[in-house]
Amino acid sequence: MMSDHGGRKVWGKTKRNREDLEENPNIPIAARVGRMMKKVSITSEEEEAVGPQQQFLTMNGKVYSLRYQDEFVDASVKEVDLLNELEVSKLYHCDGLVLCVAKDNSELVLWNPYLCQTRWIGPRESFHLSDRHAVGYDEGRNHKILRFWDNFIRNMKRIEVVYEIYEIRSNSWRVLEEVNHEGLIDTHQRGVSVKGNTYFVANHYGLAHKVSLICFDFTKERFGPRLPLPFDSFDGFNGDLVTLSSFFRGGGDDEQLAVLFGGYESGFFEFWVTLTVHPNRASWSKFLRMEPGPFSGYGFKLYSSFSGGSFFVDEENKFAVLFELYGSRTVHAAFVFGQDGFFKSSFNLGQALILEHHHHKAARPPLVCSYRPSFVQVKENERLVSSSDQQTHV
Repeated sequence: MMSDHGGRKVWGKTKRNREDLEENPNIPIAARVGRMMKKVSITSEEEEAVGPQQQFLTMNGKVYSLRYQDEFVDASVKEVDLLNELEVSKLYHCDGLVLCVAKDNSELVLWNPYLCQTRWIGPRESFHLSDRHAVGYDEGRNHKILRFWDNFIRNMKRIEVVYEIYEIRSNSWRVLEEVNHEGLIDTHQRGVSVKGNTYFVANHYGLAHKVSLICFDFTKERFGPRLPLPFDSFDGFNGDLVTLSSFFRGGGDDEQLAVLFGGYESGFFEFWVTLTVHPNRASWSKFLRMEPGPFSGYGFKLYSSFSGGSFFVDEENKFAVLFELYGSRTVHAAFVFGQDGFFKSSFNLGQALILEHHHHKAARPPLVCSYRPSFVQVKENERLVSSSDQQTHV
C-alpha cells in the first residue's frame, strides 16, 4: 500500500505480495508521483533524518533517489529531474560523487547531489561501446576516473585493452602505459569503489575460467594481485551471478565491500561482506544465504551474470535488497531478504521498458549504488554536445 506523509507519497508499512506483482504489473512507484526539484539538494535536516540509508538507482534510463528507514518497511523513491535529459545506463559512486554513464557509453556526467553540481565530461578522442569505468581518489585525495576499453587491432587480429585516467581537478585525460592486466573484466561487470580504490570481478582464463577479485589502486594507478573470493564460481560460463556492492559499517565511515553470488543452476544465493579490504588482501564473512524454497512461489529467478541485477546490504539492520526483473522480465522489482534465509517482502517498482543498448533491445534490471554525501567540488559546465551528435565507436 502507498500512504501520504505530509504530501510525500511513500511505500507504506505493508509487504508487497505475489498478487500485487502479478495482477498489477504497472503499479506506479513513488518515483512517478513525486519528483525532486530541478536540482536535487539534500538539506542538513534531511541528512540527519535519513542518515546513511540512501541509494541511487537507474531504471528505464532514469535516475532515482531511494531512501528508507530501519528495515526497509517505509521506502521512498523519487525521480531525479536534474538528469532527465540523459538516458542513463550505469551509475558509479565514490566519496559523494556519482558518475552517470549514458546509453551506449555516449556521454559521461559527474554529479555531486549534495552540492547540486554537475560536470559533463567529453572523451579524449571518442567513447567506445566496450568502455568500462571506475571512480576513485589517490592518497592526496585527488579524484579520478578510470576508463578502459577493448581496441581490436585488425592487422594483428588481436585485442588490446586501452586505459585512460581523467583528472577531475585538471579536467583532462591521459593514457596509462603498461598497465598490469591480470584477467578479463567483462563489459557487464561494474566496478565498486571502496576507500578510494575500485574493485572488479574478473575472469582468469588460465585458471579454468575461475573468477576472482582485483583492485585498481588510484594512487599507484595499477591493478593489485588477484584476490580470492569466498566461493568458487565460473562467472559467464555456467550462468552464475557474481556482482559487487559497497556499504558503510555501523553507519560510520568504515566503507566495506559486499558480493552477491547466485548459483544459476542450484537457485540459491549468498551475500558476503568484507571484514577488511585492501588492494592486496581481503577477509570475508557470510552475511546471509537464501535457498530457493522461501521465495519460489514468486516466480523469482536470478538471471545470468550478463544481465543480472544489483543489490545492497544493510549490515546494521540485517537485511539485503536485491533488484531484479520479475517473472517474464517485464517488471522491475526489489526483493528484501533477512538473515536465517528469511524472505521478508517484495516491492513492485514499475514496468520494465524495452530499451536499445549496444544495438540490442531488451529490458534491463535496475542498477543501484550506495551513496554518502560529501563536499567534493565539481566545476560545473554546459552539456558538451547533444546526444544525437555524440558518436560512440565499436
